[in-house]
Amino acid sequence: MCEAKVYIAKNGDEERIMEDVVLVQPEGDAYLLVSLLGEQKLVKGRIAKIDFLRHIVHLQPLPEANIAH
Repeated sequence: MCEAKVYIAKNGDEERIMEDVVLVQPEGDAYLLVSLLGEQKLVKGRIAKIDFLRHIVHLQPLPEANIAH
């Protein structure tokens, strides 16, 4: 399986936003994350790095960005 984990930089560390992500879709200044089971999150930010070998997406928050559910 090729699901990914998505992390966002926060206070000098990284916070895991979602596991088992099968879709990362741009939505303006945010990304719609969809898990294998259909859970969805809209996360404001930009992609900092995608590690295909480890199946990890690293996001950087936009100024005053937040996570919408």
